Amino acid sequence: MAETNLDDDLSLAPLVLDHCSVGLFVLGADGRIVNWNRWMVSATGIGVAPAVDSLLSDLLPEVSGSALERAIDAALLRGESAVLHASPGVPLLPLYRRSGLDLNQMIVVKPLPDQSGPVLVQVFDQSDPADETAWSPSPMRVHQGLDLATGSILSAITDAVIIADRVRHITYMNLVAEKLTGWRLKTARGLPLEQVFQAMDEGAARLKNSIESCLENRPRAGGRHQELILLHRDGIGIAVEQSVAPIRDEQAHVHGVVLVFRDVSQTRSLAAQVSWQASHDTLTGLVNRGSFDSRLDNLLRDAMETGRVHGMLYLDLDQFKIVNDTCGHVAGDELLRQIATRLSQHIRAGDTLARLGGDEFGVLLVDCAESAALEIANKMRQSIIDLRFAWDDKSYAIGVSIGVVSITAESERAEQVLSAADTACYAAKEGGRNQVHVYRSNVGEAAERQGEMHWVARIHSALDEGRFCLYAQPIVPIDGHSTHSGHYEVLIRMRDEAGALVPPNKFIPAAERFGLMPRIDRWVVNQVFNLIGREYETLVPGGYCFAINLSGGSVNDADTLAYIGEKLEEFRIPAGMISFEITETAAIANLASAGHFIRTLKQAGCRFSLDDFGSGLSSFAYLKNLPVDYLKIDGAFVRDLASDPIDRAMVQAINQIGQVMGLMTIAEFVENDQVLGLLREIGVDFAQGYGIARPMPLADKDGKLLLD
Repeated sequence: MAETNLDDDLSLAPLVLDHCSVGLFVLGADGRIVNWNRWMVSATGIGVAPAVDSLLSDLLPEVSGSALERAIDAALLRGESAVLHASPGVPLLPLYRRSGLDLNQMIVVKPLPDQSGPVLVQVFDQSDPADETAWSPSPMRVHQGLDLATGSILSAITDAVIIADRVRHITYMNLVAEKLTGWRLKTARGLPLEQVFQAMDEGAARLKNSIESCLENRPRAGGRHQELILLHRDGIGIAVEQSVAPIRDEQAHVHGVVLVFRDVSQTRSLAAQVSWQASHDTLTGLVNRGSFDSRLDNLLRDAMETGRVHGMLYLDLDQFKIVNDTCGHVAGDELLRQIATRLSQHIRAGDTLARLGGDEFGVLLVDCAESAALEIANKMRQSIIDLRFAWDDKSYAIGVSIGVVSITAESERAEQVLSAADTACYAAKEGGRNQVHVYRSNVGEAAERQGEMHWVARIHSALDEGRFCLYAQPIVPIDGHSTHSGHYEVLIRMRDEAGALVPPNKFIPAAERFGLMPRIDRWVVNQVFNLIGREYETLVPGGYCFAINLSGGSVNDADTLAYIGEKLEEFRIPAGMISFEITETAAIANLASAGHFIRTLKQAGCRFSLDDFGSGLSSFAYLKNLPVDYLKIDGAFVRDLASDPIDRAMVQAINQIGQVMGLMTIAEFVENDQVLGLLREIGVDFAQGYGIARPMPLADKDGKLLLD
């Protein structure tokens, strides 16, 4: 059905209303009259022009405070329908004042469906047709005119209406009611309401109670919407929403009931679809993460209350990225659907298989011992191994790493269970992939992984609470004659909740593994640049130079590159004042990205050191592709330089390569004068280590520079 707006509906309304043989007028959301049909003009003597945009009580003051005004207010404010009967001689509306006659009136007040505010009011003449003293602007009485009004108005508003008298016998039903019940009015008139409107199951009792409440005139009787199943005359069940209201006269005497109902089958179906989509993954049809978490909470409560043991599997596909990148996302989506189908074959009744995101799946196993969970996990693993995914005449082998964890009365929170399952899955990947790993607390890789995940929360808290601080360690020229001075490597430390210093080897591994290093690196850059801004007049003329460590994650992060570029411009950092240290391993991991990162910042005046040089397997081969300024010789070769001839040969080779390429060399871990003397003989340019100076705070708590 094409949509129409309110203005369109109301512009056509006079054509319809004026041809009805009953009084009809429409009220807008503000209670003012929008339409006033010809019948009302004849009956009241009030023309259309003065009626439109007026309040009914202004046109007919007698209405003020009456049952009709209360019914109109209820329709406008709460969307309630009403049917009002007037006793002879006590009219609901003061009509026919010129002739001295009053109708035996029935007035229906009904909000228009699917629109906000408009209310339709219908005035019917229920006078005896044989009474020649009664007057109507139409030759048809209500017994004939009611069908016309029903056809032109009630049938058009999509709600079904059935009216029954005091003894529950049907006196009227509109076309929509005929369609939903399967009964025609001429057949249903005079039949018991329950025979025509048959509600199934518990709905029948609710309907009966509502009707009895209305007929007995109990307080707040009727009006409430209820959903139930209506039994069509052909035996078909239809979901409907219905409300029952009493028909009262001016003395509040009940003359019958009006039943208003609508077909909500499509709405209920749509609601079920929306509910399904909210709890399921649309690609695979599996339960989604939100629903999975809710079911995990339920299993945790059950384990605590009953002592039963449940299981959880965390699955991470191996080689999925190869298919997704090589064949495209369409192929990746198809692969995920096939995997979901295969995994579903191993799910027992009552268990849950969910897609947790990307290529990760979760399984909840109800009342399942660890041995049974392990067996199911291995069956799933083998099922994925057996899959040969074909796409574009090529076949791909897929694997899966699975973590297994038990849910017991000792399991404290859902987050801990998920963390343990993820830890076990990671251990399976670290162990060679395509494996099943059972979580054991405080054992091996899983315990290490769990410990690192605890550090993640501590790192976030330290960043949010400002508990990181910077230290600096001098890098000095070895020959003693160089003019290079004020060269410091910036080192990061963390203070724990009690204020004690935490060395970087405690939190850096966790930060690297869980992708927090770019945030930490940006914090360091911001702190150093702010210090330069505050101490500009001291640091710049003094020739100070700061070396800042960058992680592999930052080197491959376009946002970090842009951030550093913006900060260089903001603080007017002189060329050569900042150098960045990148580990050889991080640089080689993504050579193209590292090369772009280095070249971009070198153009902005920064220098670069290749840190831990010599620890990689292909150091010299890759060196020519990285435009760095310094080589920092891995401290593992420097520490035992005096006692290990192989270490001495390595240092000599690295230094010689550096000289050939025009690079300066820096030796780390210089701890005594003997090592320093050997480095001088070899010709290394700079030294750094406890034998030179220990790290010191870069600034005090107020941000004031502490360096000499």
